[in-house]
Amino acid sequence: MTISILTRKTRLKDRAAWEAALNGVLPRIRELLDKQPGFESLQYLWSAENNGEFAQITAWKNLEECQQYVRAGAAAAIATIEDAAVPTAGHPDGAWLRRTYEVVVASEKS
Repeated sequence: MTISILTRKTRLKDRAAWEAALNGVLPRIRELLDKQPGFESLQYLWSAENNGEFAQITAWKNLEECQQYVRAGAAAAIATIEDAAVPTAGHPDGAWLRRTYEVVVASEKS
């Protein structure tokens, strides 16, 4: 499994306002993601520092399908929808950063 984590900071500093704005576009985002080959799941994280930073975490069956999502334009389409509802903070705070990881299952305690 491959995990893609996209982080950015929004102009919204209030978690309730962020959640309300995101919930307004979440059905459209889910619709687009559900059409992507290999899509597994979606999560959002709000910064514990309550500074407007958040993360979008998507899980994919494999790296190739995750890369296809990013390269074929679906990620950009979702980013456009998301940014319209949850505006990115101004420069220099508004940088978007995507990192991709392969999942490694840790062994259980013995």
